[in-house]
Amino acid sequence: MKSILLPLTNSIDAGNITRIAAELATRHQGSLTGMFIRLDPRMAIPFMGEGLTADMIQQLCDTAEKEGKANAAKAESAFRETVGKMGLKLLSEGQKAEGARARWREVIGQVNDHAGRAARTSDLTVCVKPDAEMPDSDDIFHDLIFRSGRSVLMVPAAYSGAVGRHVMIAWNGRAEGARAVGGAIPLLLVAEKVTIVQIGDIDPVRPDFEDVEDYLEEYGIKATTRNDKEKGDSIGNQLLGTAGQIGADCIVLGAYSHSRWREMVLGGATRHIVSKSTLPIFMSH
Repeated sequence: MKSILLPLTNSIDAGNITRIAAELATRHQGSLTGMFIRLDPRMAIPFMGEGLTADMIQQLCDTAEKEGKANAAKAESAFRETVGKMGLKLLSEGQKAEGARARWREVIGQVNDHAGRAARTSDLTVCVKPDAEMPDSDDIFHDLIFRSGRSVLMVPAAYSGAVGRHVMIAWNGRAEGARAVGGAIPLLLVAEKVTIVQIGDIDPVRPDFEDVEDYLEEYGIKATTRNDKEKGDSIGNQLLGTAGQIGADCIVLGAYSHSRWREMVLGGATRHIVSKSTLPIFMSH
């Protein structure tokens, strides 16, 4: 896990996710890039209403740009302070170094212009759990899940613990789960404990929890397995309950095995876990 991306905007509470991303970069001796997405004030011109003169529009744009730059500078200062305290080397653009290191980037546009695309060349992207009080958090999360093709670590804003000491794999035999496990190998290699949890029986043509156990053994990863009976509760709620019972600090999960729209209408494990989890979730779609 050598390349970690942390997309940020002015609405994102970045304190804990910056700490966690920096801890992962340190553990894997990799690079962390903080990417601040600053809205281009000109994008708001069509919504400013009629009756405004060109001078008035320009003044509004100038004010918005000044405010955006100030927000970006504030976010950069907080990022540099956090990663500096954790011992990461702060590099300027084009500079290279060995060991755990960090860079800062500022881009202009909207979330869906940058987040998912930038994540395509990172091993992992860390983002905050969608939260109505952070307007960009939902857009960042879903852009990463559906457009990056890479692993995403979603972290609740209030989560202050460690990540990756005891990792729980939620297994259902689907392709999304396989991709999530494959992406999580670097995390699993350094975990103190790995538990594979399968709820009930799965389609016999799919690999089951024992096949995952065998796969991980090829990497020297010893995992504990559980094949729990399905209860009357939802699968998502049962998985979260199991994670709490065993003391996991991270869940590896295939995201949206069903259509996102089907999950929005009918419900699903991913939707439930994303909305209810108090633990970090390592996902791939």
